[in-house]
Amino acid sequence: MSKGLFIAGTGTGVGKTYAAAFLLSFLKAQKRKILYYKPIQCGKPADIAFVKKTAKHRDVACSYNLKTPSSPHFAFEKEKLKFEKKTIKFFLTAAKKQYDFIFMEGAGGLRVPIAQNFDMADLAKLSGFPVLLIAHPGLGTINHTLLSIDYLKSKNIEIMGFIFSWVEGVDFNSEIVMDNAKIIEKISKVPFYGAIPRI
Repeated sequence: MSKGLFIAGTGTGVGKTYAAAFLLSFLKAQKRKILYYKPIQCGKPADIAFVKKTAKHRDVACSYNLKTPSSPHFAFEKEKLKFEKKTIKFFLTAAKKQYDFIFMEGAGGLRVPIAQNFDMADLAKLSGFPVLLIAHPGLGTINHTLLSIDYLKSKNIEIMGFIFSWVEGVDFNSEIVMDNAKIIEKISKVPFYGAIPRI
């Protein structure tokens, strides 16, 4: 088993944190020592709080807890902070020795800029973990998901697969949702691992 997984999304609000909490709870049941790591948090630390509460999990970490609810690049500039890749590298080196598995979650979509010439996909590559892509199950997901997969492939980033995260008002068993998963998998050749139900 890989030492970790990078939870990426096709955009903001597609259910990355929800998926991370759900998957984390499964590994916890196997008595594994797991870390939830959100390297960059912009705005209220809602993602970390959600994982703590939903998965009843204490081992969480964040390297950059920014107050501005925006894209990371804007938050760093506004708060006059400099993003350092070595901060993430040093943290992960130590964490990999301490934990059996790390769920590392990105912010927003893969093209979201963090610093000049460095975006969320670059952060995924820096982690060394394969990517699990979280996508919205409904209308528009074919385009967003395929473009995200193409971008990951262009950077030679390993893609474990993609999943649909639960969204209010979407029927996972509908013809459209099922066809969305089928056509994305067929075109991209990236495996679909199913949909996460409401907890």
